[in-house]
Amino acid sequence: MGAGGVVAILAVAVAVVFGFLWYKGKISNEAEEKAREAEDRVKYTTMGILDRSGVGPILAVSNDQSILFFNRDFAELFPDVVNAKNISSYPEMERLFKDDEYVSETLSRIYEVRQESIENANVSGKFIWLVDITEHYKTNKRLRELKEMADAANKAKSNFLANMSHEIRTPINTVLGMDEIILREATEVPIKGYAENIREAATTLLSIVNDLLDFSKIESGKMEILPVEYEVANALNEVINMIEIKAVNKKLEFKTIIAEDIPYLLFGDDVRFKQIIINLLTNAVKYTEEGSVILKVDWKEAGDSSIYLIVSITDTGIGIKPEDIEKLFLSFERIEENRNRNIEGTGLGLSITRQLLELMNSELKVHSEYGVGSTFSFTLKQGIRDRKPVGKFREKYAYSNEKIKKYRTTFVAPDARILVVDDNAMNLSVVEGLLKNTKLQIDCASSGEAALEMASDSKYDLIFMDHMMPYMDGIETLKNLKEMKNSPNTDTPVIVLTANAVSGAKEMYLEQGFVDYMSKPIQGKRLEEKIIQYLPKDKYVMIEYEDMEKRLYQNLWKSVTDEIEKEYKFKNLDVPTAVESAEGDKDTVVFLLSSFRDNEEKTRSEITGAFEKEDYPNYTVYVHALKSTSRMIGANGLSEKAGLMEKAGKDGNLDYISGNHEDLMKTYDDVIAEVKDYLSRKNK
Repeated sequence: MGAGGVVAILAVAVAVVFGFLWYKGKISNEAEEKAREAEDRVKYTTMGILDRSGVGPILAVSNDQSILFFNRDFAELFPDVVNAKNISSYPEMERLFKDDEYVSETLSRIYEVRQESIENANVSGKFIWLVDITEHYKTNKRLRELKEMADAANKAKSNFLANMSHEIRTPINTVLGMDEIILREATEVPIKGYAENIREAATTLLSIVNDLLDFSKIESGKMEILPVEYEVANALNEVINMIEIKAVNKKLEFKTIIAEDIPYLLFGDDVRFKQIIINLLTNAVKYTEEGSVILKVDWKEAGDSSIYLIVSITDTGIGIKPEDIEKLFLSFERIEENRNRNIEGTGLGLSITRQLLELMNSELKVHSEYGVGSTFSFTLKQGIRDRKPVGKFREKYAYSNEKIKKYRTTFVAPDARILVVDDNAMNLSVVEGLLKNTKLQIDCASSGEAALEMASDSKYDLIFMDHMMPYMDGIETLKNLKEMKNSPNTDTPVIVLTANAVSGAKEMYLEQGFVDYMSKPIQGKRLEEKIIQYLPKDKYVMIEYEDMEKRLYQNLWKSVTDEIEKEYKFKNLDVPTAVESAEGDKDTVVFLLSSFRDNEEKTRSEITGAFEKEDYPNYTVYVHALKSTSRMIGANGLSEKAGLMEKAGKDGNLDYISGNHEDLMKTYDDVIAEVKDYLSRKNK
């Protein structure tokens, strides 16, 4: 019976009893005995109903604490009520009207106390109803115990991951660090080959650790997508660098088909973008014994200042049975275990990939034919920061590869002094080796105590400190450093250098007072970037390799400019700008001009259509696109006019748009005519 039903029954019962109490006071003495008998019959009949209802203990009292009625369950719980007239002499019963819960040690039961007031014309009172919640309490208690057990298990898992991360990353740091030094300094081809193999093996081991840590972050909801500006060509170069050697070692053909007109500067999480492609390519190489692996990257517009990157990875591997496709995404699950037992990995890569794409509002699609091969694809929305196309990707990749093979220090800082604290001597050697060419003054301490002693005497520009050290760990060392009196390093920035890379580690270190965080294994480039970020600007000098190379290439590009200018005398195009956009490649210049010509109908239709409809928000979008594309081909005058129209649209200056639209379109006509004339002459 529900609470409403019980309350209704009680209301009737109390009303009946109150009615008889009132009636008894009005009748004559002659009928008193018969009235008492009638009252008792009604009272016991009413209580009998409540006894049979199974609602639990019930007690009703008047406002002066006189007992009006109780049921059998209440008498079982409080036997004294049978002889009681008033509850004021029974504190335990009286307390029921004040408490929300009652525990009966005698019956080993727990009750929730529910109370109601009943008002009658002649008698006022209240009643309580005790609801047995023993089983509910036991269930809640069990749930609390289970939750505590789950929390303890999660904490144990996090501790395990932290310890495992540290224990494995520490030796990997030494292996990769020393290997990078060998690759920098070795001149013999066989030695470089051995070092490349070491790097591949260590990187594979590191990827297994990273998979476990990423899985932990996603599982706990702490994985974050962090968008930044990035060059898509550089991101793809890094991916290809990592995968190509794996494919070559298996004698597979590794092809890349990259659309040349992809905007080169995008906005998105490039780290996760690369991770997704690497996971998919690594799997493709793993499960392909002969044939090829193809990476294809295309794109399409996604509205104002954004595009969709369309990525697919196709292999000629073993393929997947239809019934096994969903198993691909189960954590720690691997399909056809017997067939693939010799293939390395955790079984987490595709699960992580799918969840990362979901975090970025995308999805992973799979098409596979068993025994023939598979295609994994996804579409990812990214912002645009510059529409200049990536151009001929393979040539850029080859040039980039050459730059990667030859290490070059990005800065020198002979007047700067840093302290590196680590109880592992090999780790200290790695940092010293990686920074050797920077000319930094590097002091090393093998313990927290030694670090404090050195920091009390010498002023450092920057301190790198390991976390997990015996006797005095990095956090305790930092605390003592900040509390030292008369120390020259109380305000020196301290960066934690640690193998602890689990979710939440960075936040924890920042809360403890470190200015930044670097996870092991340490890479030379990242280490140099971090040092530049915190060194005083007057303590280092950048080595401008890129500017030197740019000047060199600008000289080379001049010959291309001269060649084009001999072919055609442009009036509306600045040829050097077009050649720079194409990075010195004449074919890319022609490609850019052809694209500009081929989009004429669409561009003209969009701009004039929006103007005629007075759709100024979209008009602003369209002239923005024209500004970028015209700048790309060297139509600087058209680009400037389109830019002014864009500004007017954003400012709501409709008079300017109305007064200058015709001039903009005339300039556009002049540029289009010149581009068409040049291309038609070239094709003759």
